[in-house]
Amino acid sequence: MNKVYTSNYNCCKFGNMISISGDRGKRENFTGKTLQVLAPKREFWNIWHDNIGKISQYENARYYIEQYYKQVLSKIDIEQILKDEIDPILLCYESSSEFCHRHIIAEYINIMFGIEVYEIEIDENLKVKYNARPEYIRDILIEVIEKS
Repeated sequence: MNKVYTSNYNCCKFGNMISISGDRGKRENFTGKTLQVLAPKREFWNIWHDNIGKISQYENARYYIEQYYKQVLSKIDIEQILKDEIDPILLCYESSSEFCHRHIIAEYINIMFGIEVYEIEIDENLKVKYNARPEYIRDILIEVIEKS
């Protein structure tokens, strides 16, 4: 793993794009590569989604991050999964500033392998824009990993 990027379907139309959403990007008519192994599990996603507005955003995010780590990240070898990919761009639906599992993956790669994963947009002129992702995800993920 050398470089890894994240983005959403609407902001990235060029590059080594790989869908990591549960529906493989079908709502956006994405027809490229997919890595279903990185998609969130439907059961915990449903609980998280049902809790939006019912519990604090922070506690709901903590639940999701814990479950995503336990049920997905701790069960795979992400380095092996991405080893043959050149500058992959992991795609999902949410905007850069919204909570999304791709941000958890980005922080996980940074924590475990020291690789900075950038959230990007690529326009029709191939100009790359770098975006910030929610900062609290890293802190929660570190706590979850240390607790495991």
